[in-house]
Amino acid sequence: MPKTTQAKKVISKEKPKKIDSTLWFKLSKPLPKEAIQKTQGALTKKGYDTTGYGYQYLVNQFNRTLGIGHWNWKFEIIKEEKGTFRSGNSFWEITGKATIQVEGIVQHTEYGGHRAGNYADALKGASTNAFKKTSAFFGVGRQAFEGSIDDDNREVVGFDKDKTDKPKMMVLTFMEKMEKGLAKDTITFWESEIDNSNYTDIQKSIAHRKLEELTKKL
Repeated sequence: MPKTTQAKKVISKEKPKKIDSTLWFKLSKPLPKEAIQKTQGALTKKGYDTTGYGYQYLVNQFNRTLGIGHWNWKFEIIKEEKGTFRSGNSFWEITGKATIQVEGIVQHTEYGGHRAGNYADALKGASTNAFKKTSAFFGVGRQAFEGSIDDDNREVVGFDKDKTDKPKMMVLTFMEKMEKGLAKDTITFWESEIDNSNYTDIQKSIAHRKLEELTKKL
């Protein structure tokens, strides 16, 4: 009777990958001054100014810290809608989610959206908006969402007075503009404007409550 050979179980001695505990601090290093992008509400017609970082500088931070091939990201469209501004001009509004994967063992997803006069700009704006929010989870560009890029954009919790009243006035101006421009067909637009702003969570909550209050009066 032939001998039966039992296959030996091979146990891998390779240890599972671990994320460097200091990685967040490395990724969180402040970006150069030239990375800062500022917009004026008077020019963008949004009713408030914004301060953030350019997309490429965030990518550079990942590449410089992790190395090409050790991270990647993707964008998935959740909703796309074509509409018409009150002026009669058409627009595209795109909402989606960006997922960043680091070293193949940790990933995170955040959502973003953008409205623009053509599809390409709407797609670009939505993808980079979601990417920037996801990057902040890993520490890259987090200062933009903390409001700590510079003293003129410092976070003002609950509208308490800090070194500057600028963020407070920005939000109040935005809500005044929202009150004047709100109509039944623009509710979604204003919701998107609040969600995609660089306001603090408390400021966004206040703006949303104001929007709900105004919506009930329509």
